[in-house]
Amino acid sequence: MKKIIIIAQARLTSKRFPGKVLKKIKNKSLIEILHLRLSKSKFIDHFIFAIPNNYKNLKLKNFLKKKRFNFEQGPEKNVLKRFFLISKKIKPDIIIRVTCDCPLVDRLILEKMIKKFIRLSKVEYMSNTTITKNKYPDGTDIEIFSYNALKKAYKKSSTSYEKEHVTPYIQKNFKAYAFESNINYSNKRCTVDTPKDLENIKKILSKFKYDFTVGYNKIIKNL
Repeated sequence: MKKIIIIAQARLTSKRFPGKVLKKIKNKSLIEILHLRLSKSKFIDHFIFAIPNNYKNLKLKNFLKKKRFNFEQGPEKNVLKRFFLISKKIKPDIIIRVTCDCPLVDRLILEKMIKKFIRLSKVEYMSNTTITKNKYPDGTDIEIFSYNALKKAYKKSSTSYEKEHVTPYIQKNFKAYAFESNINYSNKRCTVDTPKDLENIKKILSKFKYDFTVGYNKIIKNL
């Protein structure tokens, strides 16, 4: 059996929308919604939040402690190092990267991607948005990669861009697979970059009586 972990990156210092990952929809923050949607997957051994280790993110640290969510701290700008330090402790076979401003990532899509990734034994990176032509909507982003690829990326990445965005080195230097949508939804979005985005997510979920586990096939019809 493969050991598989989700690492969800989060911070409170977004320039466009500070503190967005703790903003609430009904009674749940974006972080809690993401955790609820993905943590019950039968494929996942660990779900860990990767957060910055600084005073500006103390509120986030305390929130995660209160909720008894697993988290680790690391450099704010070098997110790649955050991911590597977590993975070095656990030694997973497969790492899934998600971000906490994308609360509507879908568990069933994730599980399809995991199964595909395991079958394609020579593939070390997979994405449903970054390298695809027929993209899933912005906000349903999932990246999957091997521990081997992450370890090499940590050793070899040299630019601030590579370190902040975690996977650019992996995308360029390892065998990759594009997990494509049947339809190109690159013009659709359910990410939260602005207060307006948050209101849009609230409107979508209100149509389903705030069922935070509502599936992608229903969400896509309302984007």
